[in-house]
Amino acid sequence: MTFQPLSFDAETHLADVHMFGQRAFGAVYLIDDARKAIIETGTSWDAERILEAVHAFGLRPQQIDAVVVSHIHLDHAGGAGFLLDSMTAAKVYVHERGYKHLVDPTRLVTSARQALGPTEAEIFGTMKPIPADRLVSVKDRDRLDLGKHSLVFFDSPGHAPHELTILDELNRCVYTGDAAGLYFPGDEILMPIAPAPAFDLEQNLETFRRLLALKPRGLLFSHYGPHSKPAAAIEAMMAAYPAWARIVRNKLASIGEDGVLRELYDMSCRAAKRYPRDFLERRIRVSITGLAAYHERMEHAARTG
Repeated sequence: MTFQPLSFDAETHLADVHMFGQRAFGAVYLIDDARKAIIETGTSWDAERILEAVHAFGLRPQQIDAVVVSHIHLDHAGGAGFLLDSMTAAKVYVHERGYKHLVDPTRLVTSARQALGPTEAEIFGTMKPIPADRLVSVKDRDRLDLGKHSLVFFDSPGHAPHELTILDELNRCVYTGDAAGLYFPGDEILMPIAPAPAFDLEQNLETFRRLLALKPRGLLFSHYGPHSKPAAAIEAMMAAYPAWARIVRNKLASIGEDGVLRELYDMSCRAAKRYPRDFLERRIRVSITGLAAYHERMEHAARTG
């Protein structure tokens, strides 16, 4: 695994960690500036591959100054604690609402395993506690200066309350984490991702509006890679998320999860060739569960006032 330069910026590089055994799904970015940063850390299973890519790039892990996680789900922050054993000079930048869970990930890992079930939990891996003095708690509009590149963090809830999107002021691209959903390049599929227990549709739509207002040059998806038509992608997602939510609300009880799955697959993935159907369906099931939980919360709030 190696880091490859992105066409629009000689200092920004992308590596494919083959997350979950799938090509072009798990992206890790390297900014090779005066100070060097890794964006996203994959799962705990991906940490060794990231270290191999750093070595192959010609850097020593000790030269990495910053490790940034978009949010604390296991497929974004799971590798962080394991990387720090080798990246001895680095600090991890994390949303202020995720900070305590990286200091002590016990509750987070337990909750994830309960939500995922034993098979998926094994694939998503685990977390290693990170000492507090190696963490930086990030709030809205905080900055990380690397040299020519300056990263601005934006509070971006919806997918999760601890989600960040990150604007690189030099190249005007935004690292989206999961805030803008999933992108499957080649097949050119854009797919909502709405996990339980904390997905919030209205907050996610507000995050989309905020991303549009930034007028980014490109979107750098964690799943997966650069998208060169950011406004079109965001607008498509702003339509897709409510459409998925309506189908889950209106049809889950009558046609069941498998019926909803077939409908959402046909809406989004009918043209898929590069990505296996089973792999895409597993991603959709995550959102069916999360959207059902969202509707249940909304209905409970309406009943109780």
